[in-house]
Amino acid sequence: MRDKPSQLVRLSARDIAPEERLDWANWVQSVSESAPIEVSAGPPSEFELEMTALELPAVTIVAMSGSPQHSVRRFGTLRTVERTFGLNLVHSGPRDGTHGTRFRLSPGDLNFTDSRHPWDYDFRTNWKDVFVRLSEQFVSKWVRNPTVLEGRLGDSQWGRVLANYFTQLSPEFFLHTPLPQAVLIDQLGALLALTASEQSGNRAVSTLAERSLRDHVYDHVRQRCADTSLQAGDIAGSLDISRRTLHRALGACGDTFGEMLIQARVDLAVRMLQSPMFDRVTTAEIGRRAGFSDASHFVKVLRRRTGRTPLQMRRDSHSKLITR
Repeated sequence: MRDKPSQLVRLSARDIAPEERLDWANWVQSVSESAPIEVSAGPPSEFELEMTALELPAVTIVAMSGSPQHSVRRFGTLRTVERTFGLNLVHSGPRDGTHGTRFRLSPGDLNFTDSRHPWDYDFRTNWKDVFVRLSEQFVSKWVRNPTVLEGRLGDSQWGRVLANYFTQLSPEFFLHTPLPQAVLIDQLGALLALTASEQSGNRAVSTLAERSLRDHVYDHVRQRCADTSLQAGDIAGSLDISRRTLHRALGACGDTFGEMLIQARVDLAVRMLQSPMFDRVTTAEIGRRAGFSDASHFVKVLRRRTGRTPLQMRRDSHSKLITR
């Protein structure tokens, strides 16, 4: 069976009752960002938000515009399950932002964000943007260490090229492009790689062999992360490679075995905490089943990476089910 062609999705606050527009905006942007968003603004009757989105394999492109508002993305339970990255081009409407540091974005600026980090934007005037959400798999295919891209990208040579490329992008352009969409997506990845290389001083793209080995390591870690004694040598042995080869491949892709293992355990624990199937299992036991040998360490790691304790995460998941 052939896949259904991608379709544009159009959303507008004008279709929502004034008293419900802010709640609607919170929901729409939280879904778009895969993380909780809080939007505040003036009188609801004057609030505007227009979105046109096109979801493609690995990327989603969204054209947005709106009225003055204050948007905040806080830590949420979903951020450990699906890590995504974002590229946002400001077409109009300067705004002040916080994403680790305080900065100001002006028309023409291109900003790179990581869904694992909170942000805060204050839109003082009407604004218009193009936003592209990138899957972690897509970004890791092209960029070893995505953290070098965080923040404003237009201050480097390749960053300016990437920003210029973005000015041509829109959901309609991707839908009606005369070129295969995969070509445009690959070009985006290549420009990201070149920008990251310029920012870090390293070569732009890891080799195909390194990326393939990293993917195999990740699959094995995810399958065996519940083993509290799991070590890099165990994974290397199952892949018939040396530990040095394993660490060298992960490093070439901007990863470490320890970070990969901890994240796999956190993701497993989050899935269990959010599943009704494990309601009768204590949070300490869930931590043990996810591979954390120490209950207090489990609580600290989960709070640091999600902003919630295991008990808070379970309660939040239950409250969402009740309100549905």
